[in-house]
Amino acid sequence: METLGILGLLLAIAALIFLSYKGVNAFVASLIASAIVIATNAMPFWSSYSTYYADGMKSFAGSYFLLFGLAAGYGELMKVSGSAESVASKLFTLFGAKWAPVACILVTLLMAMGGISAFVIIFAVYPVAAPLFKKSNITKELMPGIFLFASVTLCLCLPGNPTSTNALLTTPLGTNAYAAPIMGIIAGIIGLVIGSIYVTYAAKKETAKGNGYIVSGTDSTEDFESDGKILPNFFASVSPLLVVIISMLVLKNMMTTVDSINTSLLLAIALVSLLNRNTLKGKIVSTFSTGFWSSITPLMLTGGVMGFAAVVQQADGFQYFINFAMGMSDMFNPYVSAAIAVNVVAGITGTALGGLQIFSTTMLDSYLNLNINPEAFHRLMVIACCGLDTLPHCATFISMAAVCGVSIKGSYKHVLPLTVITPIILTIVCIILATLGIV
Repeated sequence: METLGILGLLLAIAALIFLSYKGVNAFVASLIASAIVIATNAMPFWSSYSTYYADGMKSFAGSYFLLFGLAAGYGELMKVSGSAESVASKLFTLFGAKWAPVACILVTLLMAMGGISAFVIIFAVYPVAAPLFKKSNITKELMPGIFLFASVTLCLCLPGNPTSTNALLTTPLGTNAYAAPIMGIIAGIIGLVIGSIYVTYAAKKETAKGNGYIVSGTDSTEDFESDGKILPNFFASVSPLLVVIISMLVLKNMMTTVDSINTSLLLAIALVSLLNRNTLKGKIVSTFSTGFWSSITPLMLTGGVMGFAAVVQQADGFQYFINFAMGMSDMFNPYVSAAIAVNVVAGITGTALGGLQIFSTTMLDSYLNLNINPEAFHRLMVIACCGLDTLPHCATFISMAAVCGVSIKGSYKHVLPLTVITPIILTIVCIILATLGIV
């Protein structure tokens, strides 16, 4: 029965990936994949949906619906007011068509270091990225990979990044958010170079194949008809973005992360409405409402995948993967075995933070008595957990693809090298640095 449960988990993940690739709604796909897990692990059928699946979905949707909605409403106001296009035009002037994807990496990284989570950052950056990619005729299929790479992979490398993932190990390891600064900066620089080279090459290659920008998702053709259009002043347009970043830094020690993000978004919404009151006159509420409502689909899609992950964690077969990961501590260097272990769990659950949480509660104690440098171990694990977490069933990726209006299949070919292969390379680099004592 144990073997059937293990095979069931693998089959369920394969089914979720396959169905998503075939264009099946991710929410429906998560229900089908959950059924496979439930059946093969002899779990009570309907109650597993009404408890494990529902709790996982409700926990995520209930915690993040305001955050998603405010971010989407803010993004819509930035788009309709012309502020997003004004920022994009300035970036286009500074970077040019060739370096437009690199500009998006830097803007996304800046927002992430300001404290905006990967789940929400898409709503804030997409309105700026869309006109920038349109002007450069670059396919939107690159966007999810860029956003994930900058907001997760690069952000987690940098010491002091304000993420829950970076904070998770501080108490058990006795470290802080700035652990292993040299290692983190080296990994961040290497990652930025690899990512910049890849996105520049991929954009050029896709355009040469005739795969350019296609209006889809929340776009409309008139959004990009800027000929003769008077755009808002750049400094006024970029101010709401800066308000979000600065407010997050100021508020991070005064309230919870989610509350500080919500407050920062509210301040940015008020500012963009005030600065563009003439352009938005009579339609501020309707514009915000349109944006808020557009967040419901990605919220539910992501919640569905989170529900699936909750079912997986309750399955008997999941314990096998935990035991397998724990068993590697006797086979390899502790840095190597820990990196592999956290990737196994993150790959099964489809989430970096979830993978690191499970590792922390089930496996970390066995490493604390080994000959490890706590700071090096902290930074290594934070980087390592964002490797296999971004397989095609990753909830954040599915959400970003939905917002960008691109298919799972079309965009994942760029997500794989940016947010799976690159973090694994950076993990190897960090293992070498930790072994050499460069922390």
